[in-house]
Amino acid sequence: MSEMSEEKGYTVIPASRRPDGTWRKERRVKEGYVPPDEVPVYESKGKQWKDSGPKLPPGFDAEELDKAKTAKTKAQLKNEKRKEKRKQNAAQDNSNAGRTDVDSELAERVQATTLEEAKSAMDKAVKGTEDGPEDIGKKIKALKKKLKQIEELEEKAKGGGTLNADQQEKIAKKGELLAEIESLEQKAA
Repeated sequence: MSEMSEEKGYTVIPASRRPDGTWRKERRVKEGYVPPDEVPVYESKGKQWKDSGPKLPPGFDAEELDKAKTAKTKAQLKNEKRKEKRKQNAAQDNSNAGRTDVDSELAERVQATTLEEAKSAMDKAVKGTEDGPEDIGKKIKALKKKLKQIEELEEKAKGGGTLNADQQEKIAKKGELLAEIESLEQKAA
C-alpha cells in the first residue's frame, strides 16, 4: 500500500478512492507511520488478562454447559406434549368435519324457528319471572310513554303528515300495548 523512498527517508501513501467515490491525494509520511484506521484499539492490561483466561468459572466443564443448554425442563416437555395433543385434536376435528345427528337436528330447529317465535318465547320467559312492584311500575311507565308517542303519531297522521313504515308498525301495536298495560296494572293491584 505504501512505497518507501530510500533516498529521502519517507513513505508515500498512494492516492485511493473513498467509499463516497472521491479521491484522496497521495501523501508523504515518516517511516513507521501507521494510519489511524489501522491502529489497534487500546486494551488495558486487566482486560488483556481477563480475555486470556477461561470464560467459565474454575472447575466448570464446558461439556456440562452444552448439555444444560440443550436439555429441556419439565415445563418445556409438558408444553410440547400439550402442543402435540392440540395438533392431534385439531386433526381429528378436521376429519370429523361432518355433522353428527344431534348437530343436524339443532341446526334444523334453529332454521325452523322464526324471529317472531323467538320474540314470543322471550316474552314468555320475561313474563314468567316474578317482578317486584318497582319493576312493574317502571314497565307501566315505559309502556305509557310508548302509548303517548303512538297517540302523537296518530295526531300527525290526522293532520296530513306522512308516516314511514316503522311509525305505521308502531301505531299498529297500540292494542297490544293497551292490553299489556292492563295486565301489569292488575298485577300491581
